[in-house]
Amino acid sequence: MHRRNPFIVLLVMVGITNSAMAQPQAVISRWDRDSAMAAVASVDIDSAINDIGDLEALKTIELRNDWPLPAREAALYKYTQSLAALRRDAVAIDVMRYLGSYQAQVLVPHEDHGDAAIPLFNIRGAAAGVENGWIRAESSAQAQQLLVREPTALVAKYLQSANPAQRSGFRDALAVASDTEVQAVQAMAMSQLGKSPELTGLLAVTAVLTADSDAIHLLLTQGSGSGLATAFGALGSASDPSATAALLEFAIEQAPADNAALAIAAWWPGLRHDAASRQLLLSKLSDPALGSAVALALAGQPDIQTIRELQQIAAGESLAARRAQLALNINHDDLLAEVRK
Repeated sequence: MHRRNPFIVLLVMVGITNSAMAQPQAVISRWDRDSAMAAVASVDIDSAINDIGDLEALKTIELRNDWPLPAREAALYKYTQSLAALRRDAVAIDVMRYLGSYQAQVLVPHEDHGDAAIPLFNIRGAAAGVENGWIRAESSAQAQQLLVREPTALVAKYLQSANPAQRSGFRDALAVASDTEVQAVQAMAMSQLGKSPELTGLLAVTAVLTADSDAIHLLLTQGSGSGLATAFGALGSASDPSATAALLEFAIEQAPADNAALAIAAWWPGLRHDAASRQLLLSKLSDPALGSAVALALAGQPDIQTIRELQQIAAGESLAARRAQLALNINHDDLLAEVRK
């Protein structure tokens, strides 16, 4: 007679118990978008959402056989989105765990790639968005307190964090900080940008708030990352045209090509009637690094003088001529309309 190992028996029992408690495997269902949305509209999901109070209520909606599947997932999705208006401590942990691990079952064709299927209601993504919103708000509150006590410490805190939502919260706090606090953070960020380019986003926020030319010049020459384009756009909106024109000249003459191209794209639209800025850009059509960016910028909503200048340059065979022709070709119909005015 063989004796059973009690440890193995225990493991088997635990496995059986866990399997019984697990949610049933999600069954993927493919729909066309219009039919799925019609199914959503066939029931009153808002009333059900208002009645959700705990995890069991969520599970009840998930398993409602009297509702089409798209309506069930629409209700879960809308409920998840509504949590963003609440504080973290107002939402049960098991509710967020459930929503954060929910596997979408209703798939529809991707709008641009019909062969690919995507969730109609990305409940897991919505839950992640709610979580990131909480992190951002909490981080902003923490940073506001830190700014009052020791403003420069925010720079170290920013560098220590690898969480994008947390860093966003730190940047948000600067919007309600005092001028002295913002300037202290700016000075510290400027001193460390060379060895810590990830401070670009933080410095960019301070530069928009202070309009400090040294900070902006440093962003142009040493800044990097996705936040630069947004920062340059904000700086262009906040500065008067003469200041923006001076910054554009600095960017073209002294910034790395990638940063200068971002500055051109951000600032030229507001300067397109400025003769000096126009001539500066036209003179750079032959520049190996910047010429294409200049051509693209000049093609956007040009005035009649810019069009005439481009036409004159395009008559030749040089690199500048080819790029001028490129600018004329990009928005050909818009250019013709401008000429005919």
